[in-house]
Amino acid sequence: GDANVAVYRTTYKDNPFVSEEQIKAIEDLQFKNPKYWAIYGLGEFAGNERQIYQFEILDAIPVEADLVAYGMDFGFAQDPTTLVAVYKWGENIYMRELLHERGLTTGDIVNRLKSRVVGRDEIYGDSAEPRLIEEIYRSGFNIKAVKKGPDSIRFGINTLLNYKLHLERGSQNMINEFYSYQWAQDKNGYVTDVPEAGLDHTCDAARYVAMMRLSIKAANKGKYTISVF
Repeated sequence: GDANVAVYRTTYKDNPFVSEEQIKAIEDLQFKNPKYWAIYGLGEFAGNERQIYQFEILDAIPVEADLVAYGMDFGFAQDPTTLVAVYKWGENIYMRELLHERGLTTGDIVNRLKSRVVGRDEIYGDSAEPRLIEEIYRSGFNIKAVKKGPDSIRFGINTLLNYKLHLERGSQNMINEFYSYQWAQDKNGYVTDVPEAGLDHTCDAARYVAMMRLSIKAANKGKYTISVF
């Protein structure tokens, strides 16, 4: 090896800011997913041939990048409610985690949004929660339900894969989830084109924005071509 190169291995135990809830989630990986435990618990390097997204981590989103919209995925007891800001500059997509919290009521969510969303910026939320979306909308936020089709998950993923992805440093839950987001295997061990469920809450939030604002269908929405013969 290179004598001028030093490798430092750190784990969650070296981070004084990790909550008790996060520690439990990481330590549970010993029993739920040994490979993730090696990465997140032991700090080891491990390649993942099934990883869906490749991305870079950057210190700050460039000032040249424009906000596209916010994405929200809803949870409560087991799953967190998440809010992700998606920015675009050329062929680059930049993402920032703004919320990743369990146990939030509608009132809690509205209070969180007041300090994170400016004015009438668009928010795209999971259409499986129409009542929650309506309550947030009536509280003054420009939130809309995502229109889902039979292949909407793959469609949203493919849309994001058309861009070079960047995640802002400090968005730790989102970074963990994007690293972990992978294609599922079938019973024979073959890789499918369906994502593995689990740590996907910020991934889903970002995908909602991609589906509604970044896809070709979204770009052509409201545009009509008139042919003259």
